[in-house]
Amino acid sequence: MRWSNFTLSVGLFFLVQSGGAVADDSLGLPGLVNVSCTNSDYSPVVLVHGTFANTRRAYSTVAPVLKENGFCLYALNYGKQGIYGVNGIADIQSSLSEVTKFIGTVLQETGAEKVSVIGHSQGGLLAFLASNTPELANRVDRIVAVAPSLRGTDRVPPKVSSAHCPACTQLGSESEFMKNLQNGRFNPGGLRALVLATKDDLVVTPVESQFLDEPGVTNVYLQDQFPKLRATHSGLLHVHEAVALIKDFLLQE
Repeated sequence: MRWSNFTLSVGLFFLVQSGGAVADDSLGLPGLVNVSCTNSDYSPVVLVHGTFANTRRAYSTVAPVLKENGFCLYALNYGKQGIYGVNGIADIQSSLSEVTKFIGTVLQETGAEKVSVIGHSQGGLLAFLASNTPELANRVDRIVAVAPSLRGTDRVPPKVSSAHCPACTQLGSESEFMKNLQNGRFNPGGLRALVLATKDDLVVTPVESQFLDEPGVTNVYLQDQFPKLRATHSGLLHVHEAVALIKDFLLQE
């Protein structure tokens, strides 16, 4: 996949102006938005963080490894309630629109046929949901969902405020939002997808609810590959063996 310098320059200008991913260190992690990446054999990779998170914190270990292996990286911080709000707490449908639009921008401005998406926690859920939107039909190559909240979690406090954190309420496993999601399939097109989970997860529980029994999906417990390793929900993105599994999946032909 070869992109001209002109296309890249226009794309980066658009991303800057749109308030999404801007400049090399715009998200606090030099090289995360890989502005010098003009030639790649792989689909661009879009990084999507989780609830209460940000791209810098979530992908500070993953991004440099992928960059070193030739992947062009793009990312955004989504889901704020107001200008100065915390990331990833807005209504999930609103965040889905934001992420879908950003992926569409990456596709348009890079000229790529498809993107790959890595999502952590709520970001993993959004990766699957975005791939099913009409705007991105047949435009997603593969998905890596790390500790995804595909069926919510039973850890949401009963008195959590839907006004201050709509996503928190929606991510409860008994919420109407989650119940409605379970009426369909997450990967109806059979995209190649890796769901990576840790048995030490105390956030998205029960942990087995993160897995999908659908065509194209490979479900992996980190501890099935590396029995002695420990990793928390957020820490899974910073375990080198887990990062290697993500990288190897993206490198597969």
